[in-house]
Amino acid sequence: MVVEKMSKELMYKIALLGDGAVGKTSLIEKFITGKFEKDYRMTLGTNIFSKVVNINDASVKLIIWDLAGQPHFKHVRAGFYLGTVGALLVYDITRRSTLENLDNWRSEMLNNSGDVSSLVVVGNKCDLDGMREVKKSEGAGFAKNLAAPFFETSAKAGNNVEDAFVALAKGIIENKGF
Repeated sequence: MVVEKMSKELMYKIALLGDGAVGKTSLIEKFITGKFEKDYRMTLGTNIFSKVVNINDASVKLIIWDLAGQPHFKHVRAGFYLGTVGALLVYDITRRSTLENLDNWRSEMLNNSGDVSSLVVVGNKCDLDGMREVKKSEGAGFAKNLAAPFFETSAKAGNNVEDAFVALAKGIIENKGF
């Protein structure tokens, strides 16, 4: 049996940003384990995860930082941004304010990270379409203004979760010139 080695092994630090309870931790857990935990557990400070994805001929290890979204963690988050090269900006389609706050999240990250090369905008909880406050076109418009890919996801159902993370990894690779 011949095992081919990937020609490139890359590692990138990425962050999930957005208000509390938009589903950042649930998205990560669905991406990594394929599972969904229905009980809300507030992130305290940050949680760190990792997963390897294969993109073309590269093995890409994503070091995923899940940053607490509550305002009282803002001062703690500043140091966590160092070294971040990509981010998922996550909002909850059932809460308009979470989309409106994404500019603040983006600014906070850019002011503290230095070298962010790729962003993906994610409207989470599309399984709750009947409670929707944010039209899909509004999320897509926000992403278009940032020249970023856009996905509506459901951590519960798994819709577009992997696609969003892979798009982020591809964007980082393209922008870094690998």
